[in-house]
Amino acid sequence: MREYLNRLFIAGVLLVVFEKSLAGEVGRVVEAPLSSPASLTSPAPEAPESPEASRMDRPLRLSVTVDDESFLQVKEGERIKVGDVITDNKRERDRLTQQRQSISLRIQNLKDKAIYTPFEPKSPIPSKPLPSAAFSEEKAAISHAQLRLVHAQTILKARTAIQGSNREKRVQVDKAEAALKSAQLHVERQQQMIKSMHEMKLQDEILQHESAKLKQVNSELELAESELDSAKAQLQASLIEQQQQLQQLQIAVQLAEAELDGAKSKLIAAKERRRLLEYDANIEEAKRAQIENQTQQEYSRQQQQYEQAVREKDYQLAQLSISLSTVDDKLSLIPVVRSPRSGYIKKIKPWVGNNGKYTTTITISFAQE
Repeated sequence: MREYLNRLFIAGVLLVVFEKSLAGEVGRVVEAPLSSPASLTSPAPEAPESPEASRMDRPLRLSVTVDDESFLQVKEGERIKVGDVITDNKRERDRLTQQRQSISLRIQNLKDKAIYTPFEPKSPIPSKPLPSAAFSEEKAAISHAQLRLVHAQTILKARTAIQGSNREKRVQVDKAEAALKSAQLHVERQQQMIKSMHEMKLQDEILQHESAKLKQVNSELELAESELDSAKAQLQASLIEQQQQLQQLQIAVQLAEAELDGAKSKLIAAKERRRLLEYDANIEEAKRAQIENQTQQEYSRQQQQYEQAVREKDYQLAQLSISLSTVDDKLSLIPVVRSPRSGYIKKIKPWVGNNGKYTTTITISFAQE
């Protein structure tokens, strides 16, 4: 029985080393008992203690060596489960993960990129024959414009012959001018008479009577001036109206002439277009053979480009697949220390540096203390 207990003790103090030394990161798991051999007592023969249960109650000491202190992913008092990450180069893993996602996206975009097969050119459509040369529409427009011009010129000639026949309104103006002169003469005479009476110092009643007559002749003078202005205005309005009518007739003649010139220009332009159309038709047949040859050459060039694009796409996919495998290999080489048991991070010793490496000891207890 004592020999059996000694073996249990040796198993309790045995160091279980878990080393992972890729990319400079090493993890050691050390399991040690809480009691010394001296404190270990023999159990009763009838109720032996389970070795597995005794080991689970003991704290686990994990020695960890890393390249950087930031690799540590746990802290004291934290609860962890079996398989939880304790140390990991998370920065490098995130960088490689982003690089992998970028490569995967490029691969997917490259796969989604369509490369269209060039269309084989069809046979050219034969050209249609030119219609017969006819300018009936342009010639009819010229005849119509000539008739409108003759009509406008006739009306203008007849209107010019009667231009200036305003005798009645001129007579009225002359009468109004004569009446105005007569009224002015009466006013001047009356004013001279009143002046003479003042010099002769006649009675006031006579002066007042003559002054009243002066006001009357002044009123007649104003009326004559108004009638003259009215007669002149009527004459001026008549002259303006006749002038406007004459200008409208002249404009009508000019428009008719412009219409005739435009119709003649359209006929000339139509003949020029016909000449150019015939010229284009003559050289079209010569171009058709050349265009057909160019089309065939372009189709051959596009076919070569299509084949080259397919080869380049396959090459790029192969290169990206190699890059993706390389990143996956780098990710698989990043060392990760995971918890071998569930429990609580009881203690994390201060880091000890040596030759660019940092070592600490992490104690994982079964229960939170």
